[in-house]
Amino acid sequence: MRVRYLQICSVLLLFGCNGAIGEATSEPGTGGTQGSGGTPAPVCGRSVCGATGELAAATAFPRLTHSQWENSVRDLLRLTEAPDLSDSFEPDTRVSFFDNNIRALRVSSDLWGDYQDAAETLADAATSDPAILAGLLPDGLPGDALERARAVVRDLGRRAYRRTLSNEEIDAHVSLFEQGATHFPDMSAFDAGARILLEAFLQSPHFVYRVELGQSQTGDAVQLNDFEIASRLSYMIWNSGPDDALLDQAEQGALRTPEQIATQAARLLDDPRGRAMLERYHAQLFNWDLYRDLSKDSSEFPLYYGGVGEDMYEEARRFVEHIFDSNGDFAELMTAPYTFVNRDLASIYGFEGGFGDSFTQASFDPMTQPQRGGLLTQLGFLASHGGLTGSVHRGVFINHRVLCTELPPPPDALPPIPGDDGMTMTSRERIEMHTGPGTCGASCHGTYINPIGYAFEGFDGLGQYRTEELGLPVDSAATFEFADGPVSYDGAGELNRAMVERIETHDCYAKHWVEYALGRDTAGSDLDLIQNMGDASLGGLSLRELIIELAQSEEFRARNAGGP
Repeated sequence: MRVRYLQICSVLLLFGCNGAIGEATSEPGTGGTQGSGGTPAPVCGRSVCGATGELAAATAFPRLTHSQWENSVRDLLRLTEAPDLSDSFEPDTRVSFFDNNIRALRVSSDLWGDYQDAAETLADAATSDPAILAGLLPDGLPGDALERARAVVRDLGRRAYRRTLSNEEIDAHVSLFEQGATHFPDMSAFDAGARILLEAFLQSPHFVYRVELGQSQTGDAVQLNDFEIASRLSYMIWNSGPDDALLDQAEQGALRTPEQIATQAARLLDDPRGRAMLERYHAQLFNWDLYRDLSKDSSEFPLYYGGVGEDMYEEARRFVEHIFDSNGDFAELMTAPYTFVNRDLASIYGFEGGFGDSFTQASFDPMTQPQRGGLLTQLGFLASHGGLTGSVHRGVFINHRVLCTELPPPPDALPPIPGDDGMTMTSRERIEMHTGPGTCGASCHGTYINPIGYAFEGFDGLGQYRTEELGLPVDSAATFEFADGPVSYDGAGELNRAMVERIETHDCYAKHWVEYALGRDTAGSDLDLIQNMGDASLGGLSLRELIIELAQSEEFRARNAGGP
């Protein structure tokens, strides 16, 4: 084992075998500069809060996330499903809304050992199954043993490393291939060579990392080469490596212009894997995992049932996919007067008519359901941020993730909002008594958190519409200080429409897309891109075209030279 490992290491050129590369050179901003309980920074205008520093922290070696590693293995070995081996890996940490932020994707000695163990397991399984082995090899292999080995190395190496191998790399890997029979004497020479070759590819830093050394540098920008752009594009949209068609374009030098990249981005988006990207981005931004973990007291919410969280997740997924497929824009995502329900969700919404087990589109009645519309009035968001302090949780969530407001941390030792104290009060009244005028939380809560959260007082802890709480009328009216001045509204519907009419909301959505696509925190150098995308979104550019616009940008085609 030790000898084999050393021989494998000898062919992993350019990198070492310890995997200790790929970390960003700087940490992100903390989000706000105020002390605990202080006055927060205003809602972001065109400066786009959170885009800290002049240059984005970057790296030439961004590591694959565990899900990207799974998908890349599946596609390299041409398996029907991902192997699910990363469940036993050292877990990734989450340092932002998205799991692909480079600050979290470090490689410890334990994780590197996980990669090595997985490489051995996968190589053994692939070469022990004739069908899998035949499926991952190129067609038309030559009869000569040496030429056959070279053909296998060229094909598998291009797909594993996501680029064409140099002649020196081919020679080194062919030499390793020829040593396979020594390490696996019970296998045929070819199968043994394929096994040790797969072990090498699967634990190589060229596979575990996305290498972005670039082809030239202008100022602080390192221009990526065609293969690096292909990888960046495929991992953004498919969460996996480039397919043969995209690698062919890169090999031909056909990913150099924005128009060429746009053509390939559109092709990737049309693939079913492009739909998975929409789910992945919005599920992480809006924290849909909370839906699946939902648990309610059925005595308080009689319409609650086991599995409702999964149904709420499916509702949101279908909704986003429908808007994308129908060329909808961000405004529709936030205000569309329809959703997708099955029989059980329809009952919670109060829809009348025949609904079955399958999901179908249902429209909200503007007369009886005027507050409904968009992701933020769907059951999943409301139920996962419900309860006595639901307005606070909803307000914080929307400020952070929809408006990009920088909120300071809460004051130390803040007592909880009292619940059952014998007084009949609405949730809003209790929150106001605890955080309103005259309290230590008045400046932050009163200006930013509470006004947003109060708009959703018309919904209970399961997301059902209500006009009363404990026999008292609910109050969903509030005023929020947007960048262009205060806006008053009554209910979530009016708030959502107010938000999508303002540039800061579109800038915030664009900022998140830049963070997701580039796998890093945004910085001052990204502001032009974010603002251009925000303008386009406010002007009605579809989600599909917004993603393509991002892929064409200079920021997508380059990286900051400051990274390692």
